[in-house]
Amino acid sequence: MSWFKDTEKTGEFVSATPDAPFDAPYEEGEIVENTDHLHRRLGNRQIQLMAIGGTIGTALFVSIGGGLYKGGPGSLFLAYTIYACFLGLVNNCIAEMTIAYPVSGGFIRLAGHFVDDAFGFMAGYNFFIYEALLIPFEITALSTVLDFWSDDIPPWAIPLACIVCLSNPKCSTEGFRLTHNPDSLWV
Repeated sequence: MSWFKDTEKTGEFVSATPDAPFDAPYEEGEIVENTDHLHRRLGNRQIQLMAIGGTIGTALFVSIGGGLYKGGPGSLFLAYTIYACFLGLVNNCIAEMTIAYPVSGGFIRLAGHFVDDAFGFMAGYNFFIYEALLIPFEITALSTVLDFWSDDIPPWAIPLACIVCLSNPKCSTEGFRLTHNPDSLWV
């Protein structure tokens, strides 16, 4: 792995390569668990629930019917298996990078560290645009699913209700104000 040491970036957040603490002279300093003072308070069950919530997306409920009708269950199973394999590989890569260099910014800071600061900047804006466009897609998908099950709801009512609920801070944060223990929300 000599190529890794030659191409590794150093800078404000990385003081040396992983082998350097054994080669460096002893210096007095403050001992912290991680470089960004991250609080690791999530339990195993909470992380699993977030992973399941992130895995089961709207596309599973909205667009799976067309693929099932056109290709059948075998092709759908094969497509999701291949998709899951690629997601597993990406997840393992990000886990390895996070363990090697724990930072508070997640994959955006890792992109800036391992590739270039401009690439990390671009990854941050790309993720922002993705999340900003995801909200209207989710509202449209909710409207499509509710329209499939009931014809009584007008098409404009769902987006209007979502806009009112999201723009009203009392409505969107009421669930968090009702409890003083954040762990009780995950039960």
